[in-house]
Amino acid sequence: MSENLRVAILFGGTSSEHGISLRSATNVLAELAGCGYDLHLIGITREGQWLNYTGDVADVCEGDAWASHDVCPVVVVPGGGLCRHEADGSLTRLDLDVALPVLHGQGGEDGITQALLESAGVPYVGCGVLSSAVCMDKDVSHRLAAASGIRVPKCEVLYRGSTQADVDAAVAACGGYPVFVKPTRGGSSYGVSKVSDASELAAALDLAFSLDPKVSVEEAIVGTEVGCAITGDAAGELEMGVVDETVVTDGGFFHIHQDQTAGASASSMNSSLRCPAQISDEQMALVRKTGFAVYRALCCSGFARVDLFVTPAGEVVLNEVNTIPGLTRYSRFPEMMKASGKKLADVLEGLVEAAASQAR
Repeated sequence: MSENLRVAILFGGTSSEHGISLRSATNVLAELAGCGYDLHLIGITREGQWLNYTGDVADVCEGDAWASHDVCPVVVVPGGGLCRHEADGSLTRLDLDVALPVLHGQGGEDGITQALLESAGVPYVGCGVLSSAVCMDKDVSHRLAAASGIRVPKCEVLYRGSTQADVDAAVAACGGYPVFVKPTRGGSSYGVSKVSDASELAAALDLAFSLDPKVSVEEAIVGTEVGCAITGDAAGELEMGVVDETVVTDGGFFHIHQDQTAGASASSMNSSLRCPAQISDEQMALVRKTGFAVYRALCCSGFARVDLFVTPAGEVVLNEVNTIPGLTRYSRFPEMMKASGKKLADVLEGLVEAAASQAR
């Protein structure tokens, strides 16, 4: 382990998953506390301002309390790194070895932050600009995966201003009801609706369009949803944690970030997780093979979670890829790694070390 590495932890962000990022970052900071790194906290407000936070780490998990004290604006200088914009107007460069973005959704997981870091010359953990942008866009990621021979759901894209004829044609192209309506570039289950008939479609479209001007109408795949926690470089050796399975109890779909805060009752949730997934050995082998194939096809690197469906016929179908999966204490990625015998702290250390060494 290279102690004294200067690591910037980026958290917050402008997406609807801002609060989840704070929870993920709180857990990441706790896991890295004993690693000997020189940690620099850079929080991104809901409005998009970057702030170097030097206060109590405990405030990161308390809503946006952190943003009200012990902060200094941060600017991205192309070729010049990340700099504090001091009160006297001067710039002080933050001396960093690597950045670890702990961001979810648009603005943080879609290539924008990655591009800013690359322009500043700051190495970072995780998927690159292209892979991040592709994986965030369900339409584009499905097209590329399909071109690699991976089964994907039937999908049609609608834009704001689409006519009723466009909507009807999209549903028909997906095989009719039920369908899923999703913000094409949204994260997790935010803005996603399962539509059983035409009476539910308008509300689902309004919700999805409130988050993204590009909306996907997808075939509803019947099957078991499983997840693959993967680390490594697509061009090199990859590792996978234990495959998990989501269990939905109400006939709906998995809400990954429902109220799983401390004290949440089981009755408030419609889903639970099994790790390992309860599928046959043959299905498991195909899931693992497909998970690696998706990761490589979409040029992923560092780490990601690939979500798939296993149909009753044994077919494996791509759902989506999260290039910065949740890292909270209850999130799937850490649990899958833990089940394979790897503590999250060790996984994070490996990712940080790899990103730093590649930059040397």
